[in-house]
Amino acid sequence: MSVPRHFSRRQAIGPCALAAALIAACLSTAHAQTFRLDDGRILSGAIALTTGVADNPAKPKNQPGEMAVKPIAVIDDELRRVYVAKQRIVEPLEQAPAAPVTIKPWQSPSAGAGRLVSVGPAINITPFDEFGRRIYEMQASGGALSVVQGITELTPKYAKIESLQGPQRSLTWDMRIATSSIPADTLARIIAKAIPQDDWKARVHVVQFYAQAERYPEARRELERIIEEFPAQKDLESEVARLRRMGAEQLFKELELRRSAGQHKLVGALLANFPTEEVAGETLIQVREVTSEYEKENQRIEQIGKALQAMVAKIGDPDHRGLAAPIAEEVAKELSHENVNRLAPFAQLIDDDSLTPEEKTSLALTGWLLGQEEAKRELPLAISLVKVRDFVMRYLREPLANERQPLLESIQSMEGAEVDQLAKLIARMKPPWHDPKYVEAAHGAFLQLTAPGQTEDGDFTYFVQLPPEYDPYKRYPTLLVLNGAYNTPEKELDFWAGTPAPAVNNQPAVRRGQAMRHGYITIAVDWQKPHQYEYEYSGREHLAVLTSLRDACRRFSIDTDRVFLTGHDIGGEAAWDMAQAHPDLWAGGIPIVPRFEVEQKYIAHYWENAEYLPMYFVAGELDGRTIPENALIWNKYLRLGRYDSTLVEYQGRGHEPFHDEILHLFDWMRLKSRKGPPEQFTCSTLRPWDNFFWWLECDEFPDNFMVYPTDWARDRITPGQVEGRLQTENRLAAKTVAERTTVWLGPEFVDFTKPIRVTLNGRRLSTPEGTIRPDPTVLLEDVRTRADRQHPFWAKLSVP
Repeated sequence: MSVPRHFSRRQAIGPCALAAALIAACLSTAHAQTFRLDDGRILSGAIALTTGVADNPAKPKNQPGEMAVKPIAVIDDELRRVYVAKQRIVEPLEQAPAAPVTIKPWQSPSAGAGRLVSVGPAINITPFDEFGRRIYEMQASGGALSVVQGITELTPKYAKIESLQGPQRSLTWDMRIATSSIPADTLARIIAKAIPQDDWKARVHVVQFYAQAERYPEARRELERIIEEFPAQKDLESEVARLRRMGAEQLFKELELRRSAGQHKLVGALLANFPTEEVAGETLIQVREVTSEYEKENQRIEQIGKALQAMVAKIGDPDHRGLAAPIAEEVAKELSHENVNRLAPFAQLIDDDSLTPEEKTSLALTGWLLGQEEAKRELPLAISLVKVRDFVMRYLREPLANERQPLLESIQSMEGAEVDQLAKLIARMKPPWHDPKYVEAAHGAFLQLTAPGQTEDGDFTYFVQLPPEYDPYKRYPTLLVLNGAYNTPEKELDFWAGTPAPAVNNQPAVRRGQAMRHGYITIAVDWQKPHQYEYEYSGREHLAVLTSLRDACRRFSIDTDRVFLTGHDIGGEAAWDMAQAHPDLWAGGIPIVPRFEVEQKYIAHYWENAEYLPMYFVAGELDGRTIPENALIWNKYLRLGRYDSTLVEYQGRGHEPFHDEILHLFDWMRLKSRKGPPEQFTCSTLRPWDNFFWWLECDEFPDNFMVYPTDWARDRITPGQVEGRLQTENRLAAKTVAERTTVWLGPEFVDFTKPIRVTLNGRRLSTPEGTIRPDPTVLLEDVRTRADRQHPFWAKLSVP
């Protein structure tokens, strides 16, 4: 839908009475062709099939009989081209969409000039003026190149920007940016200049524009101005109420998002100030229900804490009472929305006269330590478990082996220190290196930390931004981000978590980016050497990233099933390589504008490892040779339906950060999490540090399979293979070329109550005891070194 002169549609709007109907029609969401993917994502746009991502998407050839040779679907939404395997499209959801409102500011685009084929690095980009024009200065082969651009088409989703005629060298350049990336005040000025302000019908289309963009406050304010300036159009007042209702519904969705992110104080403030004027009854009912739930939960938290302390005071044995009191005080102090359900058995039985105070107290303490499913009535066990937890915490924090040994012996002598109990206790306690200062910052602490390198490379620095209202008892999804060659870790943190707002009234600066909004921990690793401009594929770089991640897991409540690895530029190349090299660590990889491998190194040889984790790539159509060079690998992913890979290509764009894509990325991450070990895997390795895959750790690979980053000159490259298979009847089979192999075993894929049979390279492995039993030493050392408290291993077999 578009309008004249300034809009591309005829002025067919009738009298005032029709204007309200016109707005109402557009308030119902309309898309282009809409498709649902097998992971639940919804994509909209014109679809075509292609053989590869480097094909010309402007000339799709959907000829009969060609479906089998065109396995890649490309969905074009005029802003981006999204490439996925055709097999991943489950069903079309909508076939006859309504067109969006299109505003067309007057411009004079270059015509008949040579087409720009590559966008160089940006030197300076001026803000848009009120006419929708700016100057884009880039680095070109002959020096700096300045191009005057103008917005020629503006829709709720994207802005089409073209090069304009001028005294400079003429060229044709059509690029697209997300409308949401244009500052709101700038967008308002451009629209105001593009349409006649004395034409209420044209301005009604602006209301539609904002409504389609789901910018309901702007739509409502523009409509109110129309009514004020054109009193004869008072019939439009009913649409003001409609926009208020839609804005309230949008606010409620935001409230639900913040609730899921654990930002309960913010949710309480939003509920207290939720608008009630002209809000739909259904929305008000939902608001009242959530408000009531919070009131009841807050009362429940307070009452349970007080009831527990009162119950401890009733314990007859003064020794038991003295031992239980400190942990009861801890529970009352730290009880929150994230952990209150651990005390559900205590709350349910608090008035049961058949239970003694000791039994009720034990239900609370064991539930607090092990989870509500493991709540028990034996107070001596509960008190012992408190001691076990404290010794485990000391063990995990102790750097010296000779100091850890007596701690281990003490743990093993205590009641309740069985391996399964230890695993549950470790999963529910605060991170071993938790610091109270992490929760003191209401808007999320920003920290610069050091991870011990333990090598000649020294220690590694990394930066952390915690989300608002961080709670060590909640597991948070996490972004591990790698900066590019001309960026810094702090700037990479800004991209995801937002640039800190200026401090006000001596209050700390606050970030309000999407990672904060969605409740993600963001970790930016200082992974490069000084003046590093290329990714080196080195052990130092891998060690910097993995050491920082493990150090962060010891300090913060990271959901290890939802850690996403991402980066820009050479950081994107590093993220791509490390994701494939360690596919068992990540919930997904997000390389953004990754540099391509000139020599086709590890990424090209590890591409099959990507079968085991989701990958999401973002690139610019005019980013030099990035698309055609990386297409060699991307096509392999996309032509095989079993690879969960997505490529997003921005039209007319070069080597940029692509903040336009960030909401789509969070929508994708919401649907992804790390799975358990696959039933069968085969992974390639060419470096000795790429040696751990799910439950197999390999060392001392033969030299003929190893290629170091500094020795990439062989004619023939043959990666080593590491294979694992989970079979029926508690059997595991492994195959590897390594001289030394450790088979790690956990309760998620073996049953320790039954005989376990492990074969390595066709030979059955055995233990001196004849059976494989859970070992607390293995569990504690695994948690201490790998720092994964959610999925520790319980036993291991080492060969030789």
